[in-house]
Amino acid sequence: MSTTTILSRKGTSTILGALIFVGIIFSAFIPMMLVMKQADTMYDMNKHELGILDQERIDEEVYVYVFPGTEASTTLTLKVQNRGTLVVNVVQVWINDEPHPVDGYVVQPMSWSEMEIDYFDFVAGEWYFIKINTDRGNVFSSDSGALHFDLDSNWGEGMFSINFFISYPASGWYDVEIWQGDSVEGVLLTDPPFQIHKSSSGSVFDFFDVPSAVTYHVKITKNLEVIYENNVIIDWPNGSPIVWVFA
Repeated sequence: MSTTTILSRKGTSTILGALIFVGIIFSAFIPMMLVMKQADTMYDMNKHELGILDQERIDEEVYVYVFPGTEASTTLTLKVQNRGTLVVNVVQVWINDEPHPVDGYVVQPMSWSEMEIDYFDFVAGEWYFIKINTDRGNVFSSDSGALHFDLDSNWGEGMFSINFFISYPASGWYDVEIWQGDSVEGVLLTDPPFQIHKSSSGSVFDFFDVPSAVTYHVKITKNLEVIYENNVIIDWPNGSPIVWVFA
C-alpha cells in the first residue's frame, strides 16, 4: 500500500470524524435551544397571565353591606354591590376574623346580590365586623360599619346609616348636611357639615351613621351650590336599615 493511499484514508477519517462531531454537537445544541426557547415562551406567558390577574385584582370595585332582618334577628343579610366590569366571585365571609367558606356566590358586573348569614351564633354584648374575600385575593370590609348585638340580644348601635354615592362631575369637597326630621327645621346632626371628597375622575362613596329608623332631610352642596336636597326614610324593620343618596 502506498504512502499516498494511507494519507488519503487518514484525511478522510479526520473529515468524517469532524463531521460526526459537528453532527453530535448540533443534535444536542438544537434541542437545547428549543427547550430554552420554550421555557422563555412559558415564562412570558406566565408573566402575562400574572399581569392580567394583577390588573383584574385592581379593577375589582365592590361595596359590602350587612344588616339584620329584624331587631332581634339571629341572622344577617349580606349584600354585595359589584360596580366594576368584571364578574366577582365571593369565596369567603369573615366574621370577626373567623373565615367561613362560601360556594356559588357570584355577582355580575353592575349588579347586586344578597345572601343570608345563618351559620354563626351571635353573642349578646359583642360587636361584629364583617368582610369578604374574592377569588382574586381582594378583601372588602363592610361599608355599613360594625354591628352591635346588645345585652338584650337586639341589634343596636352602628346599624342605621345613609350611604352616599356622588358622581357629580366636579371634583373637590362636598358638604353634606343631615337633619333628623322632614325639613331643615329638624335636629341638625352634622355640625359642621359632613364632608366627602371626590377626585377628578370617577365617583365616590361614603356613609354616615344615623341614630334611628326615622325620616331624615339631606342636603348636599358644592361651593354653596345645592346639588341634592330631599328626604330619605329608613323604614326598618319593614325595609333596609340603610338608605342610599345618589348625587
